[in-house]
Amino acid sequence: MTRNHNLIYDQLIEIAPDARPWISDHSSVAVPVVDNQVALTDVADAASRAATLFESTGIKPGDYCAVWLDAPLDIMIVIAALTAVGGVPVLLSPALDVETLGRMLAPVTIERIVTTGDRRAKVEQLETLRQIDDWAELAARLPDTAPRRTTAVSMPGTAPYIVTHTSGTTGVPKLVQYTRRGTDHQGYAQEVPAIIGRLRGYAAVAVSPVHYRTVTGLLCALRRNVPLVILSDHAGEAVAPFIRRYQPIYLEAHPNTLMQWEYLADNGTLASVRHYVSTFDVIHPGTVRRLLAGSKYRLATFFEAYGQSELGGIAAKVHLKGFTGRKHRAKVSRLPEGHSAGWTAPGYSKARIVGPDGKRVPNGTAGRIQVTSAGQFQTYINRREAAEANTSADGWWDTGDYGKRTRFGKLILIDRQVERMKRLPSAIAMEDVLLARMPWLLEAIVLEKDKGVVPVIALRDRPFDEAAWRAAVADLPLMADPVVVDFRDFPRTATGKIQRPALSQLIAQHS
Repeated sequence: MTRNHNLIYDQLIEIAPDARPWISDHSSVAVPVVDNQVALTDVADAASRAATLFESTGIKPGDYCAVWLDAPLDIMIVIAALTAVGGVPVLLSPALDVETLGRMLAPVTIERIVTTGDRRAKVEQLETLRQIDDWAELAARLPDTAPRRTTAVSMPGTAPYIVTHTSGTTGVPKLVQYTRRGTDHQGYAQEVPAIIGRLRGYAAVAVSPVHYRTVTGLLCALRRNVPLVILSDHAGEAVAPFIRRYQPIYLEAHPNTLMQWEYLADNGTLASVRHYVSTFDVIHPGTVRRLLAGSKYRLATFFEAYGQSELGGIAAKVHLKGFTGRKHRAKVSRLPEGHSAGWTAPGYSKARIVGPDGKRVPNGTAGRIQVTSAGQFQTYINRREAAEANTSADGWWDTGDYGKRTRFGKLILIDRQVERMKRLPSAIAMEDVLLARMPWLLEAIVLEKDKGVVPVIALRDRPFDEAAWRAAVADLPLMADPVVVDFRDFPRTATGKIQRPALSQLIAQHS
C-alpha cells in the first residue's frame, strides 16, 4: 500500500470533514461532547486554534512542554496543537505525585507545563517550571483565536516528536523520547493489522492516555479513518454500556484490564467484537479463550502483542476462536518453560538471544532478549547514560527479559531477567497454567521464598475453594498454600503490570 507519512496534526485536519463522530465516555473543556459523541471537525478546529495560541505564547520548534491532564480528548488536542508548531509534548501520567514529577524533570530543560485544576497549585512548587498554562483557561480563549492556516511545521525525521515515561518500578520514571520517523514507523506497523483485518465499524480503546501506544494508535486510527470509542473509565461496569450501545468490532486494552472484563464475555456484552488486541504485554491463554468465546464471530481473533515503550511492538501472535488455551488445562509431564510471544514483524523488528558475554546463542538456548526496531526510542532525556548503558555497540536494546527462540524463530518469554526463579523454569508459564485451570481466579502470581514457591492469588466473586485448588495443582510442583489478596491490593505500574518486588514485600509483612 502507499505510505502515508502524515503525523497527528496534519492527518487530523485532513480527515476530519469525512470522519464519523467519535465516542467519548468523558467530557472536554475544549470541545462539546453531546450524548457521548464528539465531531472530529470540532477536535480539529480546537487543535488548530490551540496551535495558534501556543505559537503566539512562545512555543518554538524543539521546545519541550509538559502535559499533565486527565481527559484523553484534551490530551489528544494538546498533542496535535503542540506538534503542529514543532513543540515536543512531554506526557505525564495523572497518577504521578508532584515530588516524583520534580525529580523526573530536574535533569532536563522543561520550563513549561499545560495542566489544570488542583495540579496547577502543585506544580507551582517546582522551580524548574517557568510557565504554567491552565488548559481550562486556554480552552476558553479558543473561540476568539484564529485557526492555524498552514500544515504542521516541517522538521527532520530525527527531530524529537513526543516524550512519554516509564512506570518507574526501579526508581524515578525515565522520560522516553521518540523521533518523528520512529512515530511514523510505529503508526504504519499498526496500520497493517487494521488492513488485513478489514477493520470497519468502531474501535474501542481503553489504554492510558499518556502511553506511547495511545499516540501511535491515535495516528493509526486517523490514517485509516477509523472512528474510536475512547474509554477513560476502565471499570467493567462503566465500559459495558458503551460496548453494548456502539457495538465495536475492535477492542483494545491492557492485559490486566482484559482479565477483569472476562465476565463481560459471558453475558453477551462483547458479542460484537471480532478483533481483540492486548497492549504491549503478553496475556494469559485462559483470558484469551474466554474473551474469544464471547464473540458472535466464528473466526474471531485475538492479537497478542509483546512490546516495550522503548521499542514499540517486538513480537506478536494471533489466536483464533476455539484454538487457544487447551494445553494449559491438560495434565503436565514436565514444567512449562515459558510463554510463547509469537514472531517478530518482518521489516519492523528483530530479536536475538545473547548469553552473559553478550554473544548470540543458538536457537533453543535461553538468554537475554535483545531487540532492534524501526520504532525504537531515541533516548531517555533525563537519564541518557541509562539509555546508552542498555544499548549494545551495534544498536540492540536489552529488554530486561529472559527467553529463547525456537528452531522456527518463535520467541519464548521466560521471565524478567531480575525475576528468574530457581525452583521453576518460568513463573509466567506457571501462572498461565493456574489461571487456565481455575477460571475462578482473577489473578495469580508465583513468588519464590525461602521455603519454596508461594502462589499469591485474587478471587473472582466467590470464596476460596481449597479442594478445587488442590485438585488443580495435584500434578504441579509442591507449592506453599496460596496467599489470598484482594485484587485491588496488588501493587501495579501505571499500565497494570504487577510489581513483583513490592508484592514480595507486601506478603512478607503479612506472613
